[in-house]
This record gives sequence, C-alpha cells and structure tokens, in this order.
Amino acid sequence: MTPAPALIVEPVLSDALFFVATVSSLGFQVTVAHNFQEGLDRLRVPPVLLIADIRLGEYNGLHLVMRGKSLRPDLATIVTSAVADSGLQSDAEQLGTTFLLKPTTTAELRAAICRTVLRTADSPAGPLRAPFERRHAKRRGAAHAAYQQNRRSGDRRRDVVPLIQQTPSV
Repeated sequence: MTPAPALIVEPVLSDALFFVATVSSLGFQVTVAHNFQEGLDRLRVPPVLLIADIRLGEYNGLHLVMRGKSLRPDLATIVTSAVADSGLQSDAEQLGTTFLLKPTTTAELRAAICRTVLRTADSPAGPLRAPFERRHAKRRGAAHAAYQQNRRSGDRRRDVVPLIQQTPSV
C-alpha cells in the first residue's frame, strides 16, 4: 500500500522541517512548497492532506485551501499562523479548515492532523479547535494511584498510520 500524499506549504525553513518530520512520522508521503505558486503547482495532483501557512506573500493559505477543495472536496486542510487572528480563524473554519497556531508541539500537531484527516461527514458538526490533543498524562489524582496498578497500562489510542494509509487517494 502506498503512503497517502501530503503537501506542506511553509515559507519558514525551520517550521517546514518540523512539519515534515511530524507528518512523515504519521506515514504520509510529504511534498514541500515554500511559496504560494509552488503550492499551487503541486496541487494539480491533489493530496490527502494540505498544511499551509496563512501568510504566503500576496496570497494566503486560504486561497490554496479553496483551490485544493475545488479539485478534491474531501481534502483535509490545516492552516497555520504565528498570530492569533480571530478573523482569519473564522474564515478558515467556514471553509472547513483546521486553524493551528504556531509554535505548536509534536503531540498537538499529530492530534490536529489525525482529527482533521479522520473527520467524516457524520462527525459532530462544528469546527475543530485547539486543544487537539485531549489525552492527559495524569488525569487522576494521588487518591486513585493505588487503583492504577490494576488498570491497563497501554495506550488506548489505535495506531493511526494504518488508518491514514487506508484513506482513499486520487
């Protein structure tokens, strides 16, 4: 089975490297573009996942989202921003796009990607918003510590790589 394709459009090299490492760890085949025009050229073959920075010169990541969704309506999209802008976040959410503030953690990015890609038409309505990672290392206080030794110690979340690879690609 071939890995699902992902496109990252990020002008800042350090952010692009962080996104590539995290997205590829989820089993995606990653392609990177550093500006709007490169991203537009690479959207000719629509990926399963598009991650684009909100600021891409005279255009923005939302333009790429609209182009991508016109080619592939089920395209999973995430727009990143270094600035918390409620107007841009609202515009992104109206397009069905996940809005992610930078900098972020690997766990939070992975959770945002998984929730965005695995979202289906029958998922609860409404935008996906931070915090994307809902698990917490220590949910219970010290009073429950004695009972923890009898509980399952493994992670409840399934491995997402096979789920992502089963996502149909064009």
